Amino acid sequence: MQYLLTNDHSIEFVVTEDITKDFGLHTHTSHYIVSYITQGGADLYYNNVNLALHQGDTFIIRPYMPHSVKVEKGAQIISLCINKNILSTETDESLCNIIKTKYTEANLNNAALPSFLEAIALIYNNLGNYLPSEIQAIADKIASMSTSPCSLDQLSEEVFVSKYHLIRKFKASTGLTPHQFLIQVRVRNAQKEIANGNRLIDAALDNGFYDSSHFDKCFEKIVGISPSEYSKKSRGI
Repeated sequence: MQYLLTNDHSIEFVVTEDITKDFGLHTHTSHYIVSYITQGGADLYYNNVNLALHQGDTFIIRPYMPHSVKVEKGAQIISLCINKNILSTETDESLCNIIKTKYTEANLNNAALPSFLEAIALIYNNLGNYLPSEIQAIADKIASMSTSPCSLDQLSEEVFVSKYHLIRKFKASTGLTPHQFLIQVRVRNAQKEIANGNRLIDAALDNGFYDSSHFDKCFEKIVGISPSEYSKKSRGI
């Protein structure tokens, strides 16, 4: 796998290849993901539907959309990750120009670029709320507490709901329990630190992981490769 990021991490290209991997149910809280299959196939699950995807297919994942992707042996997938914040500072035309420039600099398979540019228009035409306001408040609270110990009892007190109501409602909207979501947020924050050149041990400790083997296991489950591999395979564009 390769991870190619702009300096501000607003745009990232991920090349998934030479790997047979089941990326279990997860979400992306701050990014739209546009993926194009350049070779082989993959199984996508979202909105309670299973889809078999093949070479030439494209799919778009909105922030907070629960989904899973199972990559078959020999497949190659190029994914464009767009931080949702950039959509408020760039027009669809200017963002397309940025993507074209960065894609060329990344020297990637040209087949995916037209689909990426078409997806931009769809994304801009369908902007809106990602979660119900109650669930969004809980997600934001979890994210704000991600670097310190966080218990379910503490979280339920913070948002003034019972923990049983919290678990049920949150999972219904995001596909994840609050704890699973917390681990995902911590891993994504650690991923950003590693991409910025921070030491692996610092990225782990900064985000509440005090056991290196647990950190490695969680990181690989969510990102697809180990923290040390990610450090080697991520670079700026």
